[in-house]
Amino acid sequence: MHPKAGFGGQVADFFSNLFNTSSWPPRWHCGTWTDFHGWLYIISDLLIWASYFAIPILLIRLVRGRPDIPFPKIVWLFIAFIIFCGTTHLIDAVIFWWPAYRLSALIRFFTAIISMVAVYVLFKVMPLILSLRSVKELEFEINQRQAAETALSKSHQLLFESHQQLKSFTHILSHNIRNHASNITLLATLVNVEMLDEANLELFDKLSKVSQGLNATLNDLSEAIMIRESTIAPDILDFGEVTNKVLDILGSELSMKNVTVETDFEIKTVLFPRLYMESVLMNLISNAIKYRKESELPHIKLRSYKSVTGNIVLECIDNGVGVDLNLHGSKIFGLYKTFHANKDAHGVGLFLIKTQIESQGGKISVVSEVGKGATFKVIFNPHPKK
Repeated sequence: MHPKAGFGGQVADFFSNLFNTSSWPPRWHCGTWTDFHGWLYIISDLLIWASYFAIPILLIRLVRGRPDIPFPKIVWLFIAFIIFCGTTHLIDAVIFWWPAYRLSALIRFFTAIISMVAVYVLFKVMPLILSLRSVKELEFEINQRQAAETALSKSHQLLFESHQQLKSFTHILSHNIRNHASNITLLATLVNVEMLDEANLELFDKLSKVSQGLNATLNDLSEAIMIRESTIAPDILDFGEVTNKVLDILGSELSMKNVTVETDFEIKTVLFPRLYMESVLMNLISNAIKYRKESELPHIKLRSYKSVTGNIVLECIDNGVGVDLNLHGSKIFGLYKTFHANKDAHGVGLFLIKTQIESQGGKISVVSEVGKGATFKVIFNPHPKK
């Protein structure tokens, strides 16, 4: 093509003759190359090309072997950049025999584009790269974590020899106090009350009641300690079956108080110790009967379902007198905490079933308002302790 052709013609001529080398002689014939000068140029370009191709191979192995390496896209971009740079040196060496100057120019153009993109991307991520922690910072953090884990392990061990000592002390103390309380009760039975005058008889009656109360308290505490420390294997329980058994036991009281019980067990079974489940249902139903409203026929609803988190839930809903949770909410599951004037209230049942439920990794909560009944919600652990 004539050198004075327009730009469009020059572009068309360039690409149509991309591999046409007739316009130039091989580089050996351009100028006065000595063998030493020419081969020094060629060997240098080939060595650079070989190195530029070896580096991407190593980088590719690195990216594939460590998929968690930071900024993988930038690594791939630099792999392409290095390959194109190496290709320019390869073509430069080949031109000594094959004067493909058009192809060389095109490869250099692509190399320039990738180089500019690499510079731009690197500039954009530079602040993020600079924000990464240094090796020394990471080593310091690792050392700090190892020291913290060592300290935590020692604390755990100390907390465990302490827990064991406290457990042993609790058993000894409970055993000794129970012995003394039993002895007091035994001695009380040996007293001839007919020989006491009226004043002493009154004092003795009070002493007997205190002795009985002390024994009851120790029994309750002993049961709570046993629940926390013992391991009871869970069973696959049928809600309906266990509920019917409890209702049979409470049948006379339910009939006498005109209590209706409704069941809606959407989830049929649960993994939980049978003894504990009977205790939970017995206490919840008994409380619903005990704290019924005199002006309304008592109604209890038992339902099971699966929560949004996947836990099985058991609810006991009643229409009784309810409880003021603003006043008593933090104490409702406490030992010997009562909130009504009912003479049958001892404040033990809710404490025990809470202990039983939590011993299996579950939870119990209550929603209630004065005069609007109460809803007790038992959330079972999907993986109870075995």
